[in-house]
Amino acid sequence: MDTQKQTKNSAGAALKNFFLQSYSSAIVAIIVLVLIFAIGTDSFLTQYNLFNLSRTAAIYAFIAGAQLLVAVIGGMNLAVGAVGALSSIVLGLALENAGLSMPVAVLLALLCGAVCGLINGFLVVKLKLSGFIITLAMSFIYDGIALGISHGYPYAVPDSLASLGRTRIGPTSLLFIIMLVFVVILAIFFRNTKFGRDILATGGNEAAAKLSGIKTDFVTIACNTLSCILAALAAVLWSARTGSATSSTGEDWMLYSFAICSIGGISLNGGNFTAVGFFCGAWILTMVRNGLTMLNVDIYYEQAFLGAIILLAVAIESIRNAVASRMR
Repeated sequence: MDTQKQTKNSAGAALKNFFLQSYSSAIVAIIVLVLIFAIGTDSFLTQYNLFNLSRTAAIYAFIAGAQLLVAVIGGMNLAVGAVGALSSIVLGLALENAGLSMPVAVLLALLCGAVCGLINGFLVVKLKLSGFIITLAMSFIYDGIALGISHGYPYAVPDSLASLGRTRIGPTSLLFIIMLVFVVILAIFFRNTKFGRDILATGGNEAAAKLSGIKTDFVTIACNTLSCILAALAAVLWSARTGSATSSTGEDWMLYSFAICSIGGISLNGGNFTAVGFFCGAWILTMVRNGLTMLNVDIYYEQAFLGAIILLAVAIESIRNAVASRMR
C-alpha cells in the first residue's frame, strides 16, 4: 500500500514538475497535432513526408533563431526576411555571376548578414530608438537593394549546394541533423557561457545588468549581428532546399520567426530561453502548415490558421504561467 502511494506521489510530482516547465504546452501540442494529422490523413506519417518535415523544420529553426537572439534581450528584428533576401542575392551573384566557389559564396552571404546586423545594432544603440522602428526601416532598405540588384531574377545554385537540401541521413535529413546541432549549441551557449548569461541578464533587466558591469550596448550590437548572420545562414539553407537564390526569399519569415518563439514558450519580453520549447516550436509550425495542406484546407486561409494558433499558444502559456505561479 505504501509503495503504491509513493508511486502515485512520485508520478504526481513528475507531472507537476513537467507542467511548471515553459515548454510543456508545446510538447502536448505536438502530441495532439500528430494524432490529429495521423488520423486525418494516411500520408502524414509516411517516410517521404517525415523527410520533408525534417528539412522544413530545420530551416524554420534557423529563421526563428534569428529572431530569438534579439528576443532574449527584449528586442525584435523585423528585418529577418529582408536580410535573408539580400543574403540570398549575394549568394546567387557570387555563384552565378562571379563564378566563385560554393564555400566562398556562402561566406560572402554570411558576411552580408553580419554587416546588416552590425548596422541594425549600431543604429539601435546610438539613436536610442526601439529595435522595432530601426529594423522596420532597414527591412525596406535591404529588400529594396535585393530587388534593385536582381530585378526579381532567380539565380541557380550548383548541385554541390542543392545536394545539402536533398541528403538523407537514415530516415531523416542532413538539414535536420544540422538543426539538432544548432539547438544543442544554443542550449550550451545560454546555460554555460558567460556571454550567454550576460544576454539573458540584459533581457531580464537591462538597467540591473548595466549596474552589474555588463556592457549592454555591446550585447545589443552583438545580438543584432548574430541575428542577421543566422538569417543569412537560413537563406543559404533555403536556397539549398529550393535550388535557387531569389529576392522573394524571406517573404514570410518575420511571421514564422515570431510564431516559433511564441509557440515554443519563449517570452518576447526577453530574459528567457528554452531549447526544448524552441525545438518544439519549429516542429509545430512545420506540422501545422504540412498537415493543413494534406487535409486539403484552402491555402488562402493558411495565414488565418497560423495567426489563430499563435494567439492560442500565447493564451495557453499565459494561463499556464498563472496556474504555475500558484502551484509553486
